[in-house]
Amino acid sequence: MADISFWGGVGVIGSTKVLIAQDGWRILLDFGVEFSSPTSLYRGAVQPRPENFLRDLLRVGNAPYIPALYRQDALQGMDLAPGDDQRTAVFVSHAHSDHMGLVGWITPTIPIYCSPDTARLATALTGSGQGFSGAMPDLIMVKDRETVNFGPFRVTRYPVDHDIIGASAYAVETEDGVVAYTGDLRLHGRHPGQTIEFAEAVRGCRVLVTEGSMLGTGFRATEPTEFEVDEQFRRSLKATPGLVLLTLLPYNLERVDAFLTIAQDVNRVVLFPPAMARFLQAMGISAKVADATALHEVRQNPAQYVVQVSMSSLPDLLDLPLGPGSSFIHADGEPIGTFDPYWDILKDWLAFCHTPFWPIGTSGHMSPADLHQFIEIIHPQIVFPVHSTAPERLVPPPGTTRWIPQRGRIYSLTHR
Repeated sequence: MADISFWGGVGVIGSTKVLIAQDGWRILLDFGVEFSSPTSLYRGAVQPRPENFLRDLLRVGNAPYIPALYRQDALQGMDLAPGDDQRTAVFVSHAHSDHMGLVGWITPTIPIYCSPDTARLATALTGSGQGFSGAMPDLIMVKDRETVNFGPFRVTRYPVDHDIIGASAYAVETEDGVVAYTGDLRLHGRHPGQTIEFAEAVRGCRVLVTEGSMLGTGFRATEPTEFEVDEQFRRSLKATPGLVLLTLLPYNLERVDAFLTIAQDVNRVVLFPPAMARFLQAMGISAKVADATALHEVRQNPAQYVVQVSMSSLPDLLDLPLGPGSSFIHADGEPIGTFDPYWDILKDWLAFCHTPFWPIGTSGHMSPADLHQFIEIIHPQIVFPVHSTAPERLVPPPGTTRWIPQRGRIYSLTHR
């Protein structure tokens, strides 16, 4: 008999961890760190102690109490069995920290599978000093639509569209049928066909575990496409006579590349903070650093530049030529939402500098309308909504049973 349990992503966005078990074998889908819960003891400036990182998370329930998973050196003084049972494998959907942020604490002999692009991103992040906590794991790369046999399971990886390259969904074949897991995905990005292909491949599956991030943010029917965001950025640059400030996420490499091309088209140069520039350079993107020489040029010719803002260096805004003729373009970068402590701080700094706030961008997740269309294509027997603050808002099609998961509860897949 196969069963499934959920150790993260329950009632919150992010921190997804889905465990499928059969005959003593285990498949763990994603292993992310929790950062968005308003009730977490670790939020804002309060973070786990570096020397006790994993133990601190385990003690407050922000990491799952699962035996035979973690490195022995990270569990000193805890009554949790470390090591490797030789029957556990981990499959990562993508390189965002809320899906991959805890893999550095897994016992090194446990295999961790991901897409080639996810492995590249993880390596580049580590090399630029922005890696995940713990040790950089050895990642096993799985090609698109490739199947991995592990114990009684067959796990197939499918590429899907998200706001990061290398995003994956998985189909896990168990003795009770297929468990399909979406990771994070959408239909309004640059590659919607990948998401549709996955939906058609797992049509009629026993279980669908789907992210539902946008269920809790209202019922806007559509999201702008990435191509519409590109045009918004172009219009923003043309409409701003002075310096443009920018925040976008470095992991969204396709958007970074598109923005750099647009800026070049309108005769502007984009400057990045040193760590972000190192990461982009490691990923093969020519990124110019906002060093002292470059910032001197910005002060001389502000209309020729776009400067990516670092939330940890907001006082640097005092040295830039800002005012009503400048603008701040928020393109889904940090701070990533109103829950972020930096959100109000940033707004205060921009108000002090008399710089207009211009939000553009689009979600990396499906709108509720697209999500329901996606589920209708798959029409699973059972659907578990995770990665959502409002999973109850998912309305399954006739014939599909919706189960709202509870953290740590084991659900048998043998009986309905």
